[in-house]
Amino acid sequence: MTEDQSYAFGDSMLADKLLALLAQVFEPTSAAFIRHAGPESVKYAIDLGCGPGYATRMLADAFPSASVIGLDISNHFIRSARSREHATTQFYLHDVTGNLPPGPPADLMYARYLLTHISDPTVVVSRWLGFLSRDGRLLIEENQSIDTDNPVFVEYLDILTRMLVGQSNNLYLGPTVEEFVNSAGLNCLVDQVTPVRVSDRDTATMFRMNIESWQHNPFILDNYSQRDVLSMMSTLDSIRRADEVFSSITFNVRQFALGRS
Repeated sequence: MTEDQSYAFGDSMLADKLLALLAQVFEPTSAAFIRHAGPESVKYAIDLGCGPGYATRMLADAFPSASVIGLDISNHFIRSARSREHATTQFYLHDVTGNLPPGPPADLMYARYLLTHISDPTVVVSRWLGFLSRDGRLLIEENQSIDTDNPVFVEYLDILTRMLVGQSNNLYLGPTVEEFVNSAGLNCLVDQVTPVRVSDRDTATMFRMNIESWQHNPFILDNYSQRDVLSMMSTLDSIRRADEVFSSITFNVRQFALGRS
């Protein structure tokens, strides 16, 4: 992300908590994907848009002999990530959309839910591929679709989708990446959709924290009343506090492994 772009969900202490929960929810399937799609030998790996560093640690655990760096444009996230730095991890303030990353060509580059925050994702993907080593791989995870019949989740996702479109972003970027990979003739080594069933409690918690981050976004203020937003937050709070644990939502995650052509 460049300095004139920003995370749709902010880069505050609240965002740290959100990303900690997101890591907990998605790490089992992400870790399995990395083990399956990553190269056999990884000496140098890069976590693109590392945030507070949870995925960076996941890469370090998957490839214990590798040096792993996390890159992010947010000073807050880099400070947070450095507070939990691991023996084989390092974190740098860096614009991942344009500049050559520090260090040698990467054996592995990983981006989870980053491209949805970038207005020109296909250009950025092409650039990243040029930063790989000869046998390196770029691993990408983005939403293909989200299935739910829970009314408040449907309402939330509709609002978020509209807000992101207004920022030239896309919540469901999987099909866009697929179209680009095919049209550009990229070397696609893995292309799969992995369903991730998430509890309603965890989903409501993530969505509730997201609303706190963007409730004052100009698009929200122009198109939704404060009463509507507060009502949605209240309904999500009720789901978060429920004793019963169940799930009415599935995140279908599109997973790509790309190599140099």
